[in-house]
Amino acid sequence: MNAAIIGGAGTVGATTAYTLSLIKPNVDVTLVDIASDVAAGHTIDMRTALGHAAHPAGKDFSSGGGQVRTVEPGARNLEDADCIVMAASVPRPADSAERGGRRTFLKHNSELIEQIASWLGQIEPRPVVTVTNPLDLINYRLARALDWDRRYCIGYSLSETARLADQLARCLDVPPAAISCPTMGEHGEHLVPVFSRATVDGEQISLSINERKQITEAVKDVPYDVIHLRGPQETSRWVTSRGVASLVASILEDGPSDPICCSVPLDGEYGYRNLSLSVPLRLSSDGVEDIIEWELSAFERRALDEAADAVGELC
Repeated sequence: MNAAIIGGAGTVGATTAYTLSLIKPNVDVTLVDIASDVAAGHTIDMRTALGHAAHPAGKDFSSGGGQVRTVEPGARNLEDADCIVMAASVPRPADSAERGGRRTFLKHNSELIEQIASWLGQIEPRPVVTVTNPLDLINYRLARALDWDRRYCIGYSLSETARLADQLARCLDVPPAAISCPTMGEHGEHLVPVFSRATVDGEQISLSINERKQITEAVKDVPYDVIHLRGPQETSRWVTSRGVASLVASILEDGPSDPICCSVPLDGEYGYRNLSLSVPLRLSSDGVEDIIEWELSAFERRALDEAADAVGELC
């Protein structure tokens, strides 16, 4: 199995590649980037990190035989990829460090994605996990530029789910792994926590309106808190890389058995068309197998409509 990461020299791309090599050590990882020297440096470092399996302290880690390599951008270099991660991005704009800042990437990242799609579209369709911001808009524009079946364009939006689990775990004093609460809508200001489906160890939980509001606002704040604490050129690399790597590993293994919320171009589901939003999906090694329409509370439905309006006007 092979996973290719376009933008593999960047912070998120390289961290995702390393995380994937740890959690799925039998997968070959390919870094694709015009910054070939930087990508090659990451490749050497990751490849030698796998060598820790040679000593007693590292025997239980990174011993699956997967390889790490660097290639130049181009269709022929991606023909062996079973899943592709789109992590390419322009440098962070100066005004992107406040809430809503993901949209400041739109113009230049759209131009970048169009360039990549011009050669990516020459290969046979296969799942592409979009990480590039603003995620829902870029995922939609990539799907349109590639002209592939929409099943292959999957927007990563699981960081919100992880952040929500962290906030709920703190509120309820339980481990994050005990939490289940999906998020729909936009990867950004118009995220929609599906509190009507929130459980702890499988048991339904009830939160007050004020608790829901506070938790939702905290989830929106977290990525910008990270930027302010670590510096304007930083990003939430750890939560993103683990989430993307887990999603890619799951796709390579023919998808999780339960639905997972990711962004996908919609064609009538939930009443929306011509936009990409996070909704519950069933995934396989061939992309999106099914889009599931959950029954939502009145508040969740209104919030999802607001997300569709906000994203749709820019799609």
